[in-house]
Parts: sequence; structure tokens; C-alpha cells
Amino acid sequence: MNVTPLGAREAGTSPEIQRKSSWRPSLSHILIAVAAILAFVFNFLALQDRSDTTLVAVASSDLRAGQRISGSDIRFVPVSADFVGVESLVNQPAWDQVNGWVLTRAIAAEGVVDLSSLSAPASEGNLRSMSIPVPLEHAAGGLLAAGDVVDIVTVDDGVASFVASELAVVSVAAADSGGIGGFGPYHIVVSVTADQALALARAIDSDSIEIVRSTGAELVEGE
Repeated sequence: MNVTPLGAREAGTSPEIQRKSSWRPSLSHILIAVAAILAFVFNFLALQDRSDTTLVAVASSDLRAGQRISGSDIRFVPVSADFVGVESLVNQPAWDQVNGWVLTRAIAAEGVVDLSSLSAPASEGNLRSMSIPVPLEHAAGGLLAAGDVVDIVTVDDGVASFVASELAVVSVAAADSGGIGGFGPYHIVVSVTADQALALARAIDSDSIEIVRSTGAELVEGE
């Protein structure tokens, strides 16, 4: 009986070679790893950038001077916190204060809404806003400003009469936009009732308008 000693090998055989693990990542594994790293970097940069931006209001559509602005009229877009004049624009905290205010000038769609283009309503209630085109010399010399109170006078067959009184001025055109050497007709925007709007429209059509600044003055008798 032949017994093979432990650890002995038969003649002509090679010793068993212990193989080491030699796994290599495939191209797909490398691409997945790179994508994960890039996603992390982009997310990190996005979070960093977010702290350097602020949301400001832009017009959702063309907005006209004299209209009350509401949430449906604007949307918010991010701009760099280093943007020149960003402090003059309407951001989200400021919107809570100016929502429902009146535009003092027209803003084209996608135009930024700045604080200087808005004025607090000159009167309470849901009054209408109406623009009155008038030469500077018939509008208190162009000295009117938002918040003033005015009376409107017209002349019919040589007889002067008040068309409306105690109208709150919502906005005025720039003083250099009308009159001699101006680029267009001067106008003011006032808050009116429906009846006052009709009376003013008739006076405008007759081309006989005189705007009297009556801020602080006594009420017109009979009005």
C-alpha cells in the first residue's frame, strides 16, 4: 500500500499557483463615477450661486401707466446680487408692500419693475384711473405730482364750469415730455368714478381742459 505524504505532489505535476484578484473598472463604471462627481460639483455650485442672487419682478405682459399692478402682472426671475441698481428693483420682500400700487409709467413685457415706477394709490376704493392729455401751460405749469389733488375746469360757449373736483393725481408725465420743445403731449393720470370719467371724456373731446391744483384748498361749492 502506497501512501502519498501530505504536501507531496505526483511526479510531472506543477504546483498550484494562487491567483490574486485583478479586477479592473470598465469604461461604464468610470463614466458613472465621473457623472456622480460632476453632479455633486454642479449642485454645490448651484447652492453657492443661489446665495449670490436675488429674485426680482418682471412684467408678465405689457403694462400700461395708471393701472394697478397685481400678482398676475408679474413674475420673479433671479438676477445677480451684484447687478447694478438691484436695490431699486422690486424684490419679493418689497412686493408685499407694493402689491396693488399704481404704475406711473408703462413697462414692456419682460421689463423689470423698479420701485420708482410705482406709486401708492392716491385714493381708497376701486376707482378708475384716467389719463388727461393737456399742454403744460394748462396743467398748473407742470408742477403737479403724484398725490396732489386737482380740479378740472372746462369752457363751453364762453362759460367756465367745473367738470370734476377733488381728483387724486396718480401719476404725471415728465415735465420735459410736453410743452414747447417737448417730445410728446403732457398728461396726468387721475382716479375717477365712472361718471367723472364720462364728464372728463366730453371735456377732452371739446379740447377745453384746465387743470387746477387744489391740494389743501377748500372744496368746490356744490361738489
